[in-house]
Amino acid sequence: MFKWIRVTKNYCTGFFALGVLLFALQETPYMIMPLMKLGANPIMNLSNKVPWLDIVQTVLGSLSVAALILLVRKDSKAFSLHGGREKAFFALAMLCLALNFSGWGFYFAGYQAKALILCCLVAAVPLYYVFLGLWRENYPLSVIGTLFLAAHVVNVAINLS
Repeated sequence: MFKWIRVTKNYCTGFFALGVLLFALQETPYMIMPLMKLGANPIMNLSNKVPWLDIVQTVLGSLSVAALILLVRKDSKAFSLHGGREKAFFALAMLCLALNFSGWGFYFAGYQAKALILCCLVAAVPLYYVFLGLWRENYPLSVIGTLFLAAHVVNVAINLS
């Protein structure tokens, strides 16, 4: 992990290489999707009913990824699971990732109910970022991820209706 310029008392710009892997893991279903022969693909065919909300969602999602990879605590290590707090938040992040992957499994198998999409494909991703932020004590990431959660769920719920 690299640390470059101090931004605040506790944070600096930097590069969290494991963050790139954690982001890539979350994106894996989108890498697999072109290989699937889906009869229907409502997620990729959503009409954008509220353009400004789509922009807000996109910006918050991008900021979540940027905060994960480029914002690091000055006292952080490349990987740490010391203490119950770090273990619990890392486990919750991995649980969100597992929930997301299982949701994609059902989605790829043709079960594409709105509740499944909203819970497993939509809400699980921002929650993953929230818990990664809490695990790393990257509180800006957790705040951005929480805002991303609200915008993402509302936007997709509107567009699926």
